[in-house]
Amino acid sequence: MKPLRVRSMQARLTLLLGAIALLVSSLAGATLFWALKREVERQEITEVSGKLELIDHLIDMQNSASGLQDLAATFDEMRAGQGQLGIWIMDARGKPVYGGAAPETLEELQDRQVVLQAPDGGRMRGLRVDMNDRILPGAQLTVAVSTRTSSQFLYAYGTALVLICALWVGATVVLAAWAVRRSMAPARRLSEQAAGIQPDNLSRRLPLEDADRELHELVRSFNRTLERLQSAYQQMEGFNADVAHELRTPLATLINGTQVMLSSPRDAAELRDALESNLEELEDLKTLVNDMLFLARADRGERAADLVPVSLAAEARRVAEYYEATLEEHGVRLRCEGDASVAANPGLVRRALANLISNAIKATPRGGEIVLACSASPAGARVEARNPGPAIPAADLPRIFDRFFRSGQARAPRSEGHGLGLAIVRAIARMHGGEVDAASDARGTVVGITLRGPVVGITLRGPDGPNITKM
Repeated sequence: MKPLRVRSMQARLTLLLGAIALLVSSLAGATLFWALKREVERQEITEVSGKLELIDHLIDMQNSASGLQDLAATFDEMRAGQGQLGIWIMDARGKPVYGGAAPETLEELQDRQVVLQAPDGGRMRGLRVDMNDRILPGAQLTVAVSTRTSSQFLYAYGTALVLICALWVGATVVLAAWAVRRSMAPARRLSEQAAGIQPDNLSRRLPLEDADRELHELVRSFNRTLERLQSAYQQMEGFNADVAHELRTPLATLINGTQVMLSSPRDAAELRDALESNLEELEDLKTLVNDMLFLARADRGERAADLVPVSLAAEARRVAEYYEATLEEHGVRLRCEGDASVAANPGLVRRALANLISNAIKATPRGGEIVLACSASPAGARVEARNPGPAIPAADLPRIFDRFFRSGQARAPRSEGHGLGLAIVRAIARMHGGEVDAASDARGTVVGITLRGPVVGITLRGPDGPNITKM
C-alpha cells in the first residue's frame, strides 16, 4: 500500500514567504548592483573625458610636429602621476605617434567609448576621437583608464550584497515560520477541540467567538455537521432501542411458549397449537425484518425500477377491495375520488396505498368515512388519505413519518403494527422522486404522497381538507 503523503500548510506558507523574500531581495540586489556599476562606469568616462580635453587642448596649442614631440614628456608625467591612465596617438596610416602600439579593441560603444585589452591582460575603458588639426591630419587620440580597481570594488560590493541577501532570506524564513506557526495556532486549537468531541458529548460545539474571521465559515460548517451528526446519532440510538423493543416481545413470547411446552409432556393437539402460535410470531418478525431491509435500501438512495403508467384510482380501488373485511370490522366507509396516471412501480404504489388506508382505518372512529383522493398537479400525481379522526398533536405531526413513532402513546398493541407504515410511505415517495406531507386539525387528518413523473389525469375533488404542511 502506497504510504499517505501528508502535506503541511505551515511548510507551504513558510516556503512561499521564503521564495518571495528571495525573489524580492534578488531583484533589489540586482538593481542596486546595476545602478552602482553604471555609476562607476560613468565616473570612469568622466575622468577620461577630462584628461582627453586637456590633452586635446595641449595638442591644439602646438604649431609644429616638433612641438608635438615636446608634449611627450608632459604625457609621460601625466601617465606617471596616474598609473592607470593610458594615452595613444596614431597617425592616419595607423602608425603610433605616442604611446606605442595601440591595445586591442574589445568593444566599441556609443558616444566614442571603447573597451580595450591592456598589455598586462587587464581591461581599460576610454574614449577615442579623431584629431582634425593641421599638424596630424587624420590621426586618432585614445585615452583610457584601467577598470581593475573598479572591478575589484564591484566584486567586493557584489559579494557583500549576496551575503546580505542570504542573511535576509534566512531571517525571513525563520521569522515567517514563527509567524505562520503563531497564525496557525487557532486552527490547531480548533483541531484539538474537535478531536475531543466523542459520541457521548455530541452536544459540544466549536466556539465561534474565539475563532478568527477566516475560520468562521469553517467553524459554522463543522458545527452544522455536528448538529446533523447528533441528530442522526440520536435517531440511530432511538431506532436501535425501538428495534430491540419490537424484537424483544415476540422473541420473549416464542421462548416462554416453547419453555412451557417443553416443561411437561404434551399431546399432538397442544403441540400443534403452540407451533401455530410460534409461526404467527415468526411471520410477524419476518414482516418486520423485510420492512427494515426495505427502508435500509431506500435510505441508501435506491430508486424505483420497472416504471409503467399507473392509474392511481384503479390501484386505490384494488387495495380498497383487499381491506373490505377490515373496513366492515371497524365500521368504517372508504370512498375514492378523482384519478391521475403516473409512471411508477405498481407494486410500490399499492404498498403505499395499503399503508395509507391501514393508518387511516386505525385513526377513524366507527361510523366515519375515509376519503382517498387522487389528483394530478404540476408537481406530480398525488394521493391524499383523509380521515375524520382526532387531531394529531402539533408536536407529534412532524414525526409521524419516523420509524416506530406512534402518536399519543408510548407503544401501541402489537395488533396495531410496528409503526413503520408511514415510514414506508415516505420511502416509496423518495424512491419515485416525490415527497409526503401531513396536516391535522379539528376536522380530521390528511396524509398525502406525491409521486414525480409524467402525469396525465383528471381531478375530482371533494370538500377542501385542512391546510397541508410538507414534511
